[in-house]
Amino acid sequence: MRKFIIFTMCLFPVILAASNITGTIKRRLDGQKCDYAIVKLIKTPENEVVKSVVTNEDGNYYINNVPPGIYKIEASKPDYYKNILFDLKVEPSRTYECNIDLLLKAHCREKYGLGKSKKRHGKDRSDYCFMIGGVEVQSHGEEIIPEEAVTTRKISSGEIEHLQATSLGDVLNLVPGIEKSQNPGLSKSSLVGIRSVTVSGTQGLLESFGSTVIVDGNEVSSGANAMGSGRSGVDLRTIPADNIESVEVISGIPSAEYGNFSNGVIKVETKSGYVQPKLKAKINPDTKTASFSDGFKLKKGLIDYHLNYGYSERDLREKGDEYHRFYGKVNYSRPFLDNKLNTRMYATYTRTIDSDKPTGIYKLKDYDKGYRASTSFTFDYEPLEDREYNGLLTMNLNRRKDFYERLVTDQVIIPEDTTIDYYGEELSDTMISQYVGKRQTIGYEWRMNGRIKRKQEFNFWGQTHDITTGLEVKYEENTGDGLKLHPYWNYYGFYSSRHSYSFDDYSNLQEYNLFFQDNITGQLLGKKYNLQLGLRYSAFNPTGLGLENSFLETRHGEYLCPRINLQYFINDDLRFRIGAGKSAKSISLAYIYQAPEYYEYLNEDSVKVEESHTQQNPDLKAYTTNKYEASVDWRPSDAIGFSLTGYYSTNDDRPLSVTYPFGYEIKPDTITAADYSIYENRGWKDSYGTELTVRTKRVYNLQLKMNFTYRYSEVGRSGTIYDNRADTSAGENFWYNPAKTWREKFIIDYQLNYVSQRLGVWVTLDAQQIPMDNKKEVYNSAEVIKEVDGVEHTFHQGMTYWWDDELFEYGGRWLFNLRITKSLSQNMELSLYINNIFDDRALWINPFRDINREQNPEIYYGLEVSKQW
Repeated sequence: MRKFIIFTMCLFPVILAASNITGTIKRRLDGQKCDYAIVKLIKTPENEVVKSVVTNEDGNYYINNVPPGIYKIEASKPDYYKNILFDLKVEPSRTYECNIDLLLKAHCREKYGLGKSKKRHGKDRSDYCFMIGGVEVQSHGEEIIPEEAVTTRKISSGEIEHLQATSLGDVLNLVPGIEKSQNPGLSKSSLVGIRSVTVSGTQGLLESFGSTVIVDGNEVSSGANAMGSGRSGVDLRTIPADNIESVEVISGIPSAEYGNFSNGVIKVETKSGYVQPKLKAKINPDTKTASFSDGFKLKKGLIDYHLNYGYSERDLREKGDEYHRFYGKVNYSRPFLDNKLNTRMYATYTRTIDSDKPTGIYKLKDYDKGYRASTSFTFDYEPLEDREYNGLLTMNLNRRKDFYERLVTDQVIIPEDTTIDYYGEELSDTMISQYVGKRQTIGYEWRMNGRIKRKQEFNFWGQTHDITTGLEVKYEENTGDGLKLHPYWNYYGFYSSRHSYSFDDYSNLQEYNLFFQDNITGQLLGKKYNLQLGLRYSAFNPTGLGLENSFLETRHGEYLCPRINLQYFINDDLRFRIGAGKSAKSISLAYIYQAPEYYEYLNEDSVKVEESHTQQNPDLKAYTTNKYEASVDWRPSDAIGFSLTGYYSTNDDRPLSVTYPFGYEIKPDTITAADYSIYENRGWKDSYGTELTVRTKRVYNLQLKMNFTYRYSEVGRSGTIYDNRADTSAGENFWYNPAKTWREKFIIDYQLNYVSQRLGVWVTLDAQQIPMDNKKEVYNSAEVIKEVDGVEHTFHQGMTYWWDDELFEYGGRWLFNLRITKSLSQNMELSLYINNIFDDRALWINPFRDINREQNPEIYYGLEVSKQW
């Protein structure tokens, strides 16, 4: 009895000194209270679980008799990422209220009526996710070795916000192997080529044209563009980054579901469903942007909308040199049939105003007041657990309305008996040395796309088959006035042969596709494997049934594209991947149709005669790419992973401009000063490379990533090149063998990032090293010895300067970028980035000419602030 009294007297002060902790666990997305969530009280620094309780039906929890000390509180629930409240200092005899928000995992949204669930790829190793203000941060992020058979780079919304990207073009700077030579902003057009050495020059434009961009299932790479820009990819500035949920860059051999690409596929998913209200503003020396997003429930459906405005003043010294981007998107989604049928409708509108007022000495003036609009309807129907139907119907419009004006320097003589109207002023019997030329383009680029597919999963002989079959149809057309030039005061010069033309004269583009994909999972020799077998049939502009060796008669070709990927697991930490496949890329109206070429001359009676020659090739074919790939993925420990990929791709039917003399089709050996050009399938390209990725697990909040990328490409053309200025006396030919160009580049990307929920901070240091960047033209034409500045040099036909066939080396440069994201409150964050922090311009000095070039952008900074409710 005495011992019990003594024990009670010793324990009583402790009980009196104990404290209580209470609070509510809520879902961050919509504030819904989380019942039956587990709440753990963990003592630090011992990391010992002191107590564990479960929330009641109202999401409330209560922990009593907590001794003084420093603790952290961990909350978790199935379908949610766990969250931790750090550094709670408990003092004697007090009651603390600690409310914690949990983030719902993306693949569980549909279960709780908050929109369509995002697909989960592979294992979900990251069970811990938290917010820095309004920026979502995962503790592990992407796997340290790839989980899928197809080489893919995934980018999350948190990474995009941390980067302060203004458009999809900025987002792709996160892809390893892409040179970071352009700062974020809207001042310049943004093109990308997947696994391309460069996207500059004529070949570079074709590289971007071969990279297909798909936003929410809708392909935005339009082939209805009949202008010169139709020979390149879509300008990625028109796709704002603030509305992007995730990006997948498929550089390997994708599923047969994907078509109409040559280099790769960029798949973008935008935010939809229940969206928390969020206001964001960004500023850098070039661009200012603001965006707002919100979402709410409407009876049984969900509505969300997204607004964005971007402004760029490219040259601060010049007034009126501005770029504006207005963007709006609204989604409505609703489930039916007990959530077995999910539907979504959305509409987007993007307006760009690209202006340049005539403030310079050349009186340059231009504006682009076009817009893009699209609407889409999608459905996902899952009548059974092993069966699913998906459908898509979209319509896109690109309204083209631009105007260009410039001062043209040309000597124009107007005879006495001739009167010409000069914008309201009658001119006669005079000579002028310059005038203002104008050009206007008006048109509508239409694109309609429909797709339906069926997925079914079943087991057969111990193997799991996930079979997808589908049909896809596309229709594109360009209508409108087209290019309008003044009949006398030509924008391109008074004596230019260019004339006006109408888009209504061009035919439409049609594409019909059937695809089959079987993803097989099973065991081989006691080891797990994933095998993907795909087949895609594409017909471009069919005209009737085939006769002998084809299924359909087509204007632009029909293609059967097989694809295969195999992933073999030696164990869970060592895997091998191989793949091979073929893809077909349709050509745009800009490749098929060019304005006629005109040639003026005086005949024997001194009368001016104008001849014209069509530059259209309505039978131009689509082009194909064959790609092969092999990879090994190795995780020697949970702390580090390696992934090595080698690839090779080739094609020999790329569209290329070919020049002919007037009258060639009648007399092929004719030689004339007048010539014309059409696009033919005469281009070829071979490329190969290796990619080594090294990733570490996050240790003490730090993670290291390194990527080593080597790329080599060789491009050229078949046939010969016409030269109407050939010096035959020196051994040159009117038709000579073309040159080929090879380029190689070695890029090393380093990234060290630090994430701390306790401090509410995310810091990333990026470094890019390019030790090798070489280019060389290899000529196969006739040689001529010419003297330049007293020195004899060997010239090949087609060369302009004697050094054109020399090796150009641009390598040996570094670039360092720093990004910091810091929470200001639970729902507010501030981000800062400094690009090229050492202001190293990587000056390249041309060894043959007195020309210098800065290969790195100048030091650059940006600020962002966001507030979420």
